[in-house]
Formats: sequence, C-alpha cells, structure tokens
Amino acid sequence: MKKLNLNRFKARILESKRLKYGGYATVVTIVFIAVLLVVNLLVEQLPVKFDLTRNKLFSLSEQTLDILEKLDRDINIYGLYETGKENAWVEQVINQYQVKTDRIKYQAIAPVRNPGFVKQYESEEGAIRDGSLIVVSGDKFKVIDYYDLVNFQFDQYTFRPTAESLAVEQQITGALLYVTAEKNPVVYTLTGHDEASFDYPVTRQLRAENFELKELNLLTAGRVPEDAELLVINSPRRDLTADELQKIRDYMRNDGRALVLMDLQAREFPNFQNFFASFGVRTRAAVVVEEDQNSYAGNQLWIIPTLEKHSITDPLKTGDLQMLLPIAQVIEETELKKRTLEIEPLLLSSEKSWAKVDLASTDPERKEEDLAGPFTLAVAVVDQAENFDRDSRLILVSNSTFTGGNLVAQVPGNLNFILNCFNWLCERADNLQIRPKSLATPTLFMSGAQAMLFSGLVVILIPLLVLGSGVFVWLRRRNL
Repeated sequence: MKKLNLNRFKARILESKRLKYGGYATVVTIVFIAVLLVVNLLVEQLPVKFDLTRNKLFSLSEQTLDILEKLDRDINIYGLYETGKENAWVEQVINQYQVKTDRIKYQAIAPVRNPGFVKQYESEEGAIRDGSLIVVSGDKFKVIDYYDLVNFQFDQYTFRPTAESLAVEQQITGALLYVTAEKNPVVYTLTGHDEASFDYPVTRQLRAENFELKELNLLTAGRVPEDAELLVINSPRRDLTADELQKIRDYMRNDGRALVLMDLQAREFPNFQNFFASFGVRTRAAVVVEEDQNSYAGNQLWIIPTLEKHSITDPLKTGDLQMLLPIAQVIEETELKKRTLEIEPLLLSSEKSWAKVDLASTDPERKEEDLAGPFTLAVAVVDQAENFDRDSRLILVSNSTFTGGNLVAQVPGNLNFILNCFNWLCERADNLQIRPKSLATPTLFMSGAQAMLFSGLVVILIPLLVLGSGVFVWLRRRNL
C-alpha cells in the first residue's frame, strides 16, 4: 500500500486555482459585508435624513420652516398615547420640528395614568380622545383631535373609512400660529334666515387656520359685535329686514368685511339687493348654462369657471387647481356706483355660455330673451373711502353648494378658494398655505403596446440575461 504524502497533498491543494479564486471571492464578500455594516451604523448616527415618499409626508414645508425660524417662545407638544401605542407617523413629523428648532419639546403622556393633566385642557366640547395632540405656549393652548390629523374617506359600498391624506404638519403649524398669535380673527355667521351651515371639512379647515367661528342673529343683537373681523352670510332663504340691513350697513361703513354666498332664488330679496348695490353689484335670477365642453363637468349647469387674476385665485392657478360651481346665477355691476369702489371679477363663465331667464321653463333650448355670456360668477369689491383708516371689503359668490363636503373633497380648488376668500377679507399675510398630503397610491396607466413591451422585458429579456450570465460564469470556472 502506497503511503500518503501529506506535505505534497497540502502543496497541491494550496496551489489549486479553484481554492485560490474561491478564497479570494470569500474574503472579498466578507470585507464587503463588513463595510456595509460599518457604513450603515455610521449613517444611522447622522442627523441628515431623506424623505423618499412621493408626497414628502415627513418633510416640512417652506412656510413651516419660516415660522420655526421666527419662533421666539417655547412650545410644548404633548401626545396622548398609552405606552406602546404611539403613532410612529405623527411622532416622525414632530421630530422634524424638534430638529429644526430647540424651542419645541415633545412628550408622550399616558391619559389613563395622568387624568389630571388631560383634564386641564378639556373644553365644553367634551373629553380629549387618545391619540390627540396638545400644543401649549404659556397660557394659550390648542387641542388637535386625533381625527383631524388624518383625513378619512368613507367607501360608498363598504361604509368603511379609508385614510385619504395626512394633515399632521398642517394641524401642528396651525396650532403654532394660534398659540403664538396676539389675536386670532373672529368670524360671525349670520342666522335667522334659514342660512346653510358649512360642512365639517370646511369648518375643520377654518379652525385649523385659527378662525374663531361664532353665530350672530341680528334680529336680537343690537349690532354686529366690535370684535368681528368678518361677517359671513351663507345661502339665506329669506330676505333681511330693514333693521338688519341698517345694522349690516353700519358695520360695513366702519371698515367692515363680508362674504356672501348667494344661491339662485326664484323670488326677489330687495334688502339684500340694496346691500349689494351699495358695493356696485347685484345678482340676477338667471341660471348660467355652459356650452363650452371644457368649461363644464358632465352637466352644462355644473360650471368649471375661468379664474381671473387676483390674490385669491392666483394660488389656485399656480397649483393648477380647478373649481366646480353647480347651478350658478349671474352677478352684474350696477349702473350707478360710488367712485371709491374697486370691483374685480374672480370667476367667469366662458364666451359660449348663456343664462336662462325663465327659471320655470324646462326647455333646454336657448330663447331670445336669454342672456349672452360671459358672466361674472364671483366678485371681490373694495371700498377705499378716504375717511377710514382701513377699506371695506365684500366678496359675493353666485353659489354656495360648491362648499359642500363631497365637492371640497373631490375638487380641491373649491376648498382652497373659500379659504383664500376668508384670508383675503381678513388681510392675513401669514395665512396657512399648507394643505393635507395625499396618501393615495397613484395608478399607472399603460397602453396595450406598453404592456406588451414591459411584459417582454420582465418575462423574457431579464430571465435570458440572468441565464446567460450564469452560463458564462459556469463555463469560465469549469476551465479553472
């Protein structure tokens, strides 16, 4: 039996090309993995983070950054979470505030263990829900309800809520403006004439932008309160009395501001028309019909208006946001008006539009007595009287249903328009321009040719490349 020469065997093994290349590949792999681990640990310690979400869900807007830069007082934010049930999304956004300024401190508070702490921030609206935020600065505070941090949409078939957009930054920045402001605008909405109420999405957004909403009945009140920044009249079903008209005129003469949303009515409202005439405008009982296919949505009475140049509409045009006005009436300028008035149209119908005068007629065809467009559908009026320190302002819109909950949810331009009207009337230079960030996943639409191209790429070409590279490596290593 031939004796095994161990030294010779070791030499042959060590001189083997397979062992040499295999060992080299193993060492390279180990070094590469070690480098990845070290780099990952170092990056984790860096303060720089990148938000790769499509809508920048966890990034702060320029307006928020500007507000944080000017912040001159300490702010405490309390999150009402039971231990282990914190909202990671909300806390990640709050962390961005803390990174940008040392004026903001955040702390999670367990409501069950700290009932006395939560109690001091409760109001007449009831207990504060778990998951809510409390923003505090000195003696001022604002509670952000859990359901205001995320906007939900109910499925019409399953009736289950689905998260539609994230409003964390919008709500927190709005709360910062509220607790740091010397005064927040008080808005009175007129009652006593079967007026409509704004739907919850609108009132929620108004409160987020720190408008304090109150009701006013001029049948019982002696006058419009002195703290009123704005008087809102939303789709009245009855006319003003002569006494109410005089009270509103007195308010407007004293640098007053008013927003009137007027729906089409078959009967005349002479006192309202007298009020409008003092600002050089009036409504006319004629329903606008749109003939331009690009200026209506499905129904010729559902108008997509042209946005005129104005500080109210410019942000909508910049953001490429359209509006939708259902069943609008005509707004006209009066023949006689004061020289101190500046009248600016906000929304217009197209050149092809016309207005039906006979509201009782069901004939869709245009008649000889009908009016020819274009028509003004919303107007802003400024009275620059020299004997007042501040001008008087009126916005008149020929429809109120565009502020309905479904429409403001489906047509973002509608919500932006009404909010911009409030801010312009109150002359708010620091008005909140942050809007909720959509959580919707975009759908990719492809033509038949594109689908075939991508199918061939994924199903045929890529597998062939992988197979070819594997065969190449196998053949090369076979000859080692």
